[in-house]
Amino acid sequence: MHSSKKIHDSIESNALRLSAWGYFFMALLGSLFFLLTKSEAILLDGVYSFISLLMVILAQRVSQLVQISYSKDYHFGFAHFEPMLNVVRILLTLTIAGFAAVSAFAALVNDGRELNADIAVIYGLFSAIGCLAMAWKQKQYSQKIQSPILATDAHNWLIDGILSSGVAITFLLAYFLRTTSYSDWVVYIDPLLVLVMVILIAPIPLKILFENFSEVLMQAPPVDLQTKIQTLVEEAIKPEKNTQFAIRMLPIGRFLYLQIHILVVSSQQTKERWDIEICDSIRGRIQEKLTHIHPQITLDVIFTANKDWFEFDTPDLSV
Repeated sequence: MHSSKKIHDSIESNALRLSAWGYFFMALLGSLFFLLTKSEAILLDGVYSFISLLMVILAQRVSQLVQISYSKDYHFGFAHFEPMLNVVRILLTLTIAGFAAVSAFAALVNDGRELNADIAVIYGLFSAIGCLAMAWKQKQYSQKIQSPILATDAHNWLIDGILSSGVAITFLLAYFLRTTSYSDWVVYIDPLLVLVMVILIAPIPLKILFENFSEVLMQAPPVDLQTKIQTLVEEAIKPEKNTQFAIRMLPIGRFLYLQIHILVVSSQQTKERWDIEICDSIRGRIQEKLTHIHPQITLDVIFTANKDWFEFDTPDLSV
């Protein structure tokens, strides 16, 4: 188990290091080609890479912290840092996209922008190939070790790849339009491209934002997962007749926290209380049932004979 954890940490650390160097190169490339082309679409792509570089450096530290289950100041560990980092990352992405959209709209109503289309095509091709290759590689790593940080990083590389592909295709079109009767439209291609890029990529970060924000708010997992866990726990406890239980569930980052309260009852015939062996047996059966439902479950099973402590209050939160 310890060896497996070391392999997991090593893969994640190496993947984030590779990603950091990739973002550094793409940010440098975007800055250089912006100076050559004066294209704000390329600037948007380069700034996105720079922000991603800062975030992936933070992600390296967070990936180390989430492995710590206890500290003096954080008794329940650092798992909540993971969704918080992803929320900050996506909010920055959306903010950059918003500023770029405003700038593009301003350019459209002010006679467009001149640009060097042939050089822009070269940037788009190099950047698109590099970003899509990184997205594929990070997705492989994330699926191999079930890492939310790498999954988000793969999405970001995919967004960067979409941006760069759009740059390449659109500026290739602009290159050919220069020698046609539509040459006057070339100055509007860059701001139009920025607006289209923002519209196309917005759903991806918004989806990730929604998923991670629900974890920051400590929202329960999807109903289908709750139902599945409820059924498996019920099967594990079934041998103990007339046993009542209640479950609290909380997904945070790569972890799923389960707190199961079990009402211990006296036998109506023997009047004997359950002993510790029975409690350990029940916990063992629950653990076995849930082993394959989630890669990293933190399980607390609480036994009580006091019905007042067992029952959960469920207030009406409707306004």
